[in-house]
Amino acid sequence: MFVFFSSRPIWGAEVTTMTSEKSKEYDPRYWHNIQPPEEIDVSRQFEYDEDALSLLRKWLRLDEASPKTIVEVGCGSGYFTGKLLQMTTTLREMVAIEPDEVLREYARQKHLRRVRFVKGTAEDVPLPNGFSDLTVCHIVLNILPDVYRAVSEMARITKSGGIVAAIEPGGGGISYYPDPKLNEMEEVFRKAYGKGIWDLRRELMDYSQELKQKRARYAEVFHSVGLIDVEAHGILSVFLLSDPRYNQKEIINWLGKRLHIHENSRERVRTIVKRGRLLESLIQEYYEAKKAYLSNLVRHPEQIPKTHELQTTSRVVTVGFKPGS
Repeated sequence: MFVFFSSRPIWGAEVTTMTSEKSKEYDPRYWHNIQPPEEIDVSRQFEYDEDALSLLRKWLRLDEASPKTIVEVGCGSGYFTGKLLQMTTTLREMVAIEPDEVLREYARQKHLRRVRFVKGTAEDVPLPNGFSDLTVCHIVLNILPDVYRAVSEMARITKSGGIVAAIEPGGGGISYYPDPKLNEMEEVFRKAYGKGIWDLRRELMDYSQELKQKRARYAEVFHSVGLIDVEAHGILSVFLLSDPRYNQKEIINWLGKRLHIHENSRERVRTIVKRGRLLESLIQEYYEAKKAYLSNLVRHPEQIPKTHELQTTSRVVTVGFKPGS
């Protein structure tokens, strides 16, 4: 999520003052309150193309012929669960661990026939020692208070000779809209949203074990829990709305989903950005500008080839091996 905050919005007035009595509505300890599963899926729809999946398949050794038991820790909406199924050529069993009941049930409905879903946390995985050939998490460690404990659990449930992998944000992404004013609003809005999540989340959860420079230290953590031959890889996903290689029907459908989520998430998002000290007048201005942008593209798809919206996302893929017996 977004963790920085500017005390002065770029496009207007000062921020409000945080009240001493912080609302726990949309409690940030439960991730569906921060990002509902439908929103997760839409936001990541174009994150991994075939080239990226080919690399992940190689790095996670999913291109090998031997059947594998796979555990995904923190499956969320089941977005990456689907990618794992897509990449896996031979599957013995897949188990997905998720503490959030809303996210877990949503993922279960998508992958009911091929995946077993289990309630549990990354710090306490309810599986026996040496259960999996591959234990993997996707965008999980970066939000956890105790990364060491989570990676230790992932290593514990992995077989000797098996693989532990974490795919985590690398930072430095780009979010660009052709409208300069909307760009300014989006930047400030995201910072306020992040502040509205993390200020309260850190009050409600014990982050005393959190590593400084966490994103740079996953390989170090892997090594410290006994994993060997630790590798680090990188993926930069780039999405350009006007790219002619995309299927236009898929793009129009995706824009419609974005508009629907934007219009129906206002209460939740307003609550969170107000905790992040953003004024109501600025929230309203942002919502109207974003709605106008998306509505115009949905109504006038002929504008899509001329609309150079750009989103980039970087991921660091850390892979370690559990020593053989």
